[in-house]
Amino acid sequence: MTGDRFARHALIPGWDQQRLAEATVVLVGAGALGNTVAQTLALAGVGRLVVCDPDTVAVSNLSRCPLFRAADAGRPKARVLAGALADLAPGTVVDARTAPHVSGAGLAELREADLVVSALDSRAARISLAGRCTLAGTGMLDGGTHAWGGEVSWYPPGGRCRACGLGPAERAVQDDPWSCAAPDPAAEVGASAPVSALVGAWLADFAVRLLLGLSVPEAPLRVDAAGFAVPLSGAPPRDRPDPDCPLHERLPAEVPVLPLDHEATVADLLDHMDVHEEPLAWAGFSRPVRRRAAVRAVTSRLRSAPASARLSALGVAPREVLPVARRDGSGLRYVELAAAPAEPGGRQGDLTEARRATTEGVL
Repeated sequence: MTGDRFARHALIPGWDQQRLAEATVVLVGAGALGNTVAQTLALAGVGRLVVCDPDTVAVSNLSRCPLFRAADAGRPKARVLAGALADLAPGTVVDARTAPHVSGAGLAELREADLVVSALDSRAARISLAGRCTLAGTGMLDGGTHAWGGEVSWYPPGGRCRACGLGPAERAVQDDPWSCAAPDPAAEVGASAPVSALVGAWLADFAVRLLLGLSVPEAPLRVDAAGFAVPLSGAPPRDRPDPDCPLHERLPAEVPVLPLDHEATVADLLDHMDVHEEPLAWAGFSRPVRRRAAVRAVTSRLRSAPASARLSALGVAPREVLPVARRDGSGLRYVELAAAPAEPGGRQGDLTEARRATTEGVL
């Protein structure tokens, strides 16, 4: 077959196909919104997508997720999405990460991404991602739905984040996402194909405009099922962070890169630490308490893990930037993990082991 698949794009004022081809987008969430966003960005010609989602396809997803099929039930959403896009848009490289965002995409990867898109289903996960985007200095585009509509919001680097305007109690809410395969009836909310497609399309439209350097509405966009999309009136300026929001720390401009990646062991990492330093993981992991093996303690102190444990099994993401504290509390520095060797075809391996570590514990 001959011809240019992007020929019609070239007719659009302001469109730059090469710019999209060179772009990397980190997409967190591969459900209904994530499906529409991933499909649209791939069809638009975005060069690379990093897709993070620890969940598996459920039958209830099939009414709202155009990239899933009945035979995919029980398979990891991120992996299924990557396979579907390989056929639909072979020019887009998709890295499927079957892990939560904190274990799926490291801060160095977020820092180098052109855009982070949040298609998450919980406030806690959104706030966590907002904090990591702020650390990395990368803008976050967020979308969400309700029964008859939804909202799309852009949080630029250095401006307001998803947690700005929330009180301490709201920021502390731990509404962990529930699995579509085993939903908590109390957590279920209505969702439909038209609303998911509509909000997902607006989310993808914002993403393409941002990648092309075009403007998007200053205020969050409120979308309803009648097709109306209206900027939310009275929204505070997005370029002014809330002075009371704690999520506005930035990584240092220069972070040393260690000669090891996230598949290294704890012992390998400690070889690069002073004996008085405590390397920390962003995702807490479980370990058995020696005196009472039935009790598990959650910690982020990597010295507490077995020396032979791989960092990936403890929830450490690829290209992560780890905080390293002085054990006497006198200081903090950061170290960056190197990129792991790429697998054939340019796709990273799945991070199922990391997901298991952060949810079930590491022995």
